[in-house]
Amino acid sequence: MINVYISADIDGVNNVVYPHQTVASGGESYYLALKQQHEELNWIIEGLLEAGVDKITINDAHSTMENLHISELNPKIELISGKPKPISMLSGLDSSYSCVLFTGYHVKAGSINGILPHTFSQIFNYIKLNGKLIGEIELNAVYTGMINIPVALITGDDITCREAVNVLGNVKTVFTKTAISTTSAKCRPNEELFKELKLAAFETIKNPQSWVLYKENDPYTLEIEFSDRKLTDIAELLPGVEKISGSAVKFESTDYREVYKLLQFLSATLSARL
Repeated sequence: MINVYISADIDGVNNVVYPHQTVASGGESYYLALKQQHEELNWIIEGLLEAGVDKITINDAHSTMENLHISELNPKIELISGKPKPISMLSGLDSSYSCVLFTGYHVKAGSINGILPHTFSQIFNYIKLNGKLIGEIELNAVYTGMINIPVALITGDDITCREAVNVLGNVKTVFTKTAISTTSAKCRPNEELFKELKLAAFETIKNPQSWVLYKENDPYTLEIEFSDRKLTDIAELLPGVEKISGSAVKFESTDYREVYKLLQFLSATLSARL
């Protein structure tokens, strides 16, 4: 059996360039972005099914994680919705899946170029793992690699796709738009984009040798710089978290699940304090 897991974000879908397009308070702009996300996912799903995939699970991996509606998606998929949930953007992923897709992804916090750069939350100026500045692509790829599940396809703006290749090597990507600035892009014609998404999904299943199993050896040293110095003082109260500057903390572990869950906890609990 071929089972595919999709971690679905929204910032990287076509025509999304402003933060208000990614939250319900954005009104019509948000719902138009959701419509675009559903359409992109449905074309990917169509390609996966035509390639012979038996099971498709989509995890709503954006913000409140209750954005996607199962009634707007192909009726053959299952949807993981809501939060909090273990391992956040990868909740429910286990060894029963053949590969994982990251869709609608975006560039990491600290990026010079790319649309809407951030990593998990705007409370983080940057996140480093073992001395490297990383974003959600690498943070999630380390986890999938830890449980021996390869990454098969990544979609997002052109800079995000470049980041994916820089991190994972020859991973298959589809760019949805060309970044002009942090909040502007040249958007692709949907007819062209949808066809490419379907073809890429089909081809990656037919060519599993193109999948990338990403590994980062332990121990893991996590360094986080906060946008608000008060958050540094709060984070330092947690066991194992060490303050290394007025705005940054460090955490070390041999278990990557602990690293991921710490980021998940800090993002969920401290974001509301800004």
